[in-house]
Amino acid sequence: MVLVVNMTEIGIEQIKVLSDPNRLAILSLLAMREMTTTTVSNLLGLSVQNAQYHIKKLLEADLIVPTRNELVGNLVEKYYRSAFEPGIMGDAAGVSSIDIAERLNIVFAALGAIKGILNRGIMVMDEQRDYFMNVAERPNYPFGANYVILPVNDQTTQEAEKLIAEMDDRLKELSDKHSEDGKPKFAILYSVFPYE
Repeated sequence: MVLVVNMTEIGIEQIKVLSDPNRLAILSLLAMREMTTTTVSNLLGLSVQNAQYHIKKLLEADLIVPTRNELVGNLVEKYYRSAFEPGIMGDAAGVSSIDIAERLNIVFAALGAIKGILNRGIMVMDEQRDYFMNVAERPNYPFGANYVILPVNDQTTQEAEKLIAEMDDRLKELSDKHSEDGKPKFAILYSVFPYE
């Protein structure tokens, strides 16, 4: 997933906040869809108090944002989502007003979020290895991994950015079209970073 933080600046403090694996996992979940503290605690097996603590740290670092409140019984549930927006790192990387230090911090934060999503997926597959091995019982997850290495030049950069933008748009439409809760899900990750 190509991600950029939806704010003008990210610094060392935000990177420090993301160094905690629980916060990375929470940010990963909130990058997929908005959730409440209760949902986050249930999905990650954390106590509600522990989830609240980590969400507070992410809020203070401007890495997540509140989206809405919902009355559930006598309680008000607050919803949060990631401040990351998919699909615009290529655009941001070409903007001359963003200096290289800030750009690197954005990349490190984005890769941290991707690492959290990867770790969660690996953990799920490892914990349920027998289930995934038994093709007759498991859902048909289209999981796998691949990579492509491209030379750095104007033509490949422009073509790659165009393909990424098109894929972003189509995957976002697909995600919006099939946003059912409570069903098994899979994440599609893609990232662009220096290779040599």
